[in-house]
Amino acid sequence: MKFNKEIHLYFSELDNEPLEGVMKGWVTNFHKFLSTLLSQISRDTVSVKLISEENIDSTSIDDTAVVIAICTPAFTASPELTATLNTYAKKLKGNNLLLSEGIARIFKVHKSPFSEDEALPELEDVISYDYFMIDPLSGDAQEFRRFFGNDAERSYWMKLVDMAYDINQVLQDSSTGTKTVQEEDIPREKTVYLASTGVDMVIQRDIIKRELLRHGYKVLPQHTLPKEIGQLETQVAEDLHKCRLSIHLIGEDYGYKPKGSEISVVDIQNRIASNHTYDMVDYNKTADEEKAFSRLIWVSPDLKNVTERQKIFIEDLKSDAAALEEAEVLQIPLQELKSIIREELVTGGRFKREHREIAGYDKEHNSGAKMIYLIQDKSDIRDAKQLREFLENAGYKVVFPSYSGDLVDIRYIHQENLRRCDASIIYFGNAKEAWIKTKLQDLLKAPGFGRDKKLLAKAVYFDGPKPVDLDHFERNNAMILGNNGGFKPEHLKPFLTKLEK
Repeated sequence: MKFNKEIHLYFSELDNEPLEGVMKGWVTNFHKFLSTLLSQISRDTVSVKLISEENIDSTSIDDTAVVIAICTPAFTASPELTATLNTYAKKLKGNNLLLSEGIARIFKVHKSPFSEDEALPELEDVISYDYFMIDPLSGDAQEFRRFFGNDAERSYWMKLVDMAYDINQVLQDSSTGTKTVQEEDIPREKTVYLASTGVDMVIQRDIIKRELLRHGYKVLPQHTLPKEIGQLETQVAEDLHKCRLSIHLIGEDYGYKPKGSEISVVDIQNRIASNHTYDMVDYNKTADEEKAFSRLIWVSPDLKNVTERQKIFIEDLKSDAAALEEAEVLQIPLQELKSIIREELVTGGRFKREHREIAGYDKEHNSGAKMIYLIQDKSDIRDAKQLREFLENAGYKVVFPSYSGDLVDIRYIHQENLRRCDASIIYFGNAKEAWIKTKLQDLLKAPGFGRDKKLLAKAVYFDGPKPVDLDHFERNNAMILGNNGGFKPEHLKPFLTKLEK
């Protein structure tokens, strides 16, 4: 089957009524912006043909390279529109041509939340492009009726650019009518599972997905996740088996619950990925050739309106990840997350530890003195000075995190310090409790960074009383020091006693 490189945009006239304050409707604006982007990307004139109930009888969809459908209640109420798309999708599926390098030739567009599965069953598995935003406070969907401004730039235009690139890719592959890259030709090392998210993390997910695709990685899932729990679990497990890395983005929204489940799709994907990680660890113990698999869980550092259930979910994620060397919870800016993802995929992360030479970093420690890793936030350097000087005057080698330079090097130094130290103190001053708990988890996971000796002592030094859950630290076998306020040498006595034993 050979495609004619045409682009058809199917819509209902009811969805193109003039918007308030302007003469043009939503579809007309969308058509104009998309056509302009496609011409810029392809460096050629690209024509997108508008087709509605009024002219559908005079237009043939046969052999069309790309079909776009504005899916709304008005669209699905038209038997002519739905029958045309269902028939064409079925034809493409029958010839194994619905997908072109993982991208569907039929693009579903939502200008507001809507499920068209009943009217368009042949497109049920096709991922939609959602052109609306969710109010973070109310959770209500807001349709864009103004196309310029901060919110629009972040959501509407980012999605439009992604869609234009995807359409251009399909067009480039349409001259032969066959897939240029077969599923089995894409290596596992270049395949990433990017879990679906709550509504507040959609933009962040799109950013990560765009980065991965631009660097030649395959991103799963490539289809809409099933809405029934059994089918969903099967698909997620199958996709994870094809991947080298899974990425999970966690925000304030717990996510929707699929049919037959009391937990959300976000939660389900995390649980299946956790089980898969354990399975891969067991497999690699006896396999002739190991298959590296790691899992990155990013918790937004900007959480504000978090429900009690979401708090419990996040704490469970952190506890589960602490037990797995191959899983890591990160609560850092999104830009830093992209660097961590790059390290995992390009250098192999913790599975292919590099022997780096970093300016100013002493990898060798031959003084004979015991090494204490003082983990402190950059904002606490001055306040922790007395503690640091006391330990150094007592004859200990004190090492610290790095605060400048390339993020990959900063992370490498942190992991090297965790691997080499004899004991560690986490300084709790200006840093947030969540940051302290993350560093405590890093200590638990130090064997995953190559540590082969027992940590002699670990403690959290409180710079004065803190309104936190002290039981959490005690459950993690961390000594609590300095909770009475102000640095005093006697605060360190229990820690040093344990270290010297």
